[in-house]
Amino acid sequence: MFFVLRDGEQMKFADAEFSYLAELLSSIDVSLVRTNARIKQSDVWNIDCLCDKGEYLIGVGFCAMQRYLFDILRDVKIDPGLARELGPKSTNGVAVAKLVHSAANYWKHEPEWHSWLLELQDKSQKTVDTILHSRDSADYPLSELLADFCGENDLLLVNCLP
Repeated sequence: MFFVLRDGEQMKFADAEFSYLAELLSSIDVSLVRTNARIKQSDVWNIDCLCDKGEYLIGVGFCAMQRYLFDILRDVKIDPGLARELGPKSTNGVAVAKLVHSAANYWKHEPEWHSWLLELQDKSQKTVDTILHSRDSADYPLSELLADFCGENDLLLVNCLP
């Protein structure tokens, strides 16, 4: 739940869930930083395993961000699909909320897609296409998406919060 306070002409927000999210992402980032450092120092035989770990950590972070978005929606009467189209846009003009939602769904459902589907269903394919963020393919699509969000900043989940 968030509160909106007026201070003259300025609006201020009090949002406990946002502080919880920031703390959680910071703790995941500690592991992500260690993993990235190990990737830079590893030989070719260990890199895939470490990249898989990084992708896993990033996926958890996107799920936490998705949870935050749903926490906010319970306080605001707006259609979730419409809400995901609002707010800041990525460099490719896609709503960040939509990208976060798709990234979380990708992380949660990707294992089932590869184990028994020969062809993705339309909804699943749309999720993949969204997180590829104008790429044709990516070995580590969540890492690539996080890099898009971070731009020139360090590859950290907290850099998605602004």
